[in-house]
Amino acid sequence: MSNAWQRSEGAITFSWDLWYGCNYRCSYCWWEMDGLWDKLAKQHRILPPEDWLKVWERIRAAHGELRIDILGGEPLLYPRFDELLEGLSKLHIVQATTSLAIPLDRLDSLLARILPGRVHFNASFHPEFTSLDDFLARIMRLKDRDFEPGALVVTWPPFFDRLKAWSDAFRSRGIPFTPMVFQGRWQGRSYPEAFTEAERELIASLMNDPSAKEAEVKYRLERNSTKGRLCHAGRVYANVKADGTVFRCGQDAFGQKPLGSIFDPKFRLLDAPAPCPYETCSCQEFRLLDEVQACGPR
Repeated sequence: MSNAWQRSEGAITFSWDLWYGCNYRCSYCWWEMDGLWDKLAKQHRILPPEDWLKVWERIRAAHGELRIDILGGEPLLYPRFDELLEGLSKLHIVQATTSLAIPLDRLDSLLARILPGRVHFNASFHPEFTSLDDFLARIMRLKDRDFEPGALVVTWPPFFDRLKAWSDAFRSRGIPFTPMVFQGRWQGRSYPEAFTEAERELIASLMNDPSAKEAEVKYRLERNSTKGRLCHAGRVYANVKADGTVFRCGQDAFGQKPLGSIFDPKFRLLDAPAPCPYETCSCQEFRLLDEVQACGPR
């Protein structure tokens, strides 16, 4: 992994739902399971790169260089994304979570515009829509150009008999592999609660990051309560939706009052941590719990 990306661990971080356009409709996707794609697509703002970069320049002036995790939908399909990523990576360290499902010549063109030390790719493998060989060819294209990508796979129950083989395929090529814990319903059962003990052990054994594994198992896989625990979400982290609304965390977006708007010149992060109001954490903000000691600059 590039030194610049490693140094960004612990930095103030914004996760950004760039938009809700996607060329896949995965059975295990939150938006697909709840039939929300059309509704969400009415909320995103498609702006030229110049407008977005002005916003992120102002955020840099207020909070310094950030780590921005770009999500979607599929970010690479956003209009003029190559220009946006090029400009954004000059202001902040960027991570893009993507299926890499674009033509290879377009992928090559994108990589030619950006520096490996400024952009990290979390490449999500979706076996319902692509083969392992095709996906490996794409992710190795990143690695061959020194981008040091990571691979993600959702632990949807129908995938279980192949998870270990997929992990081995990526790791044998020097690509970190992360099992993303499935959250949703399958065959009338609710997950992750319905995972068997053996399935939980398999998922835990495949987790790539030893420093985050304990919290990942405790709060995402085993669903321990986070309610009342001091959390730094909102202080060193914010969740930006595709219309520019900013929330303390992903769950706050479902009915809680936002922190503000990314378009508001007066927007600032919180000055102090606050107790978590939720029984469980459905996103990854549990890493910002005070007790986890992964909450960035104090």
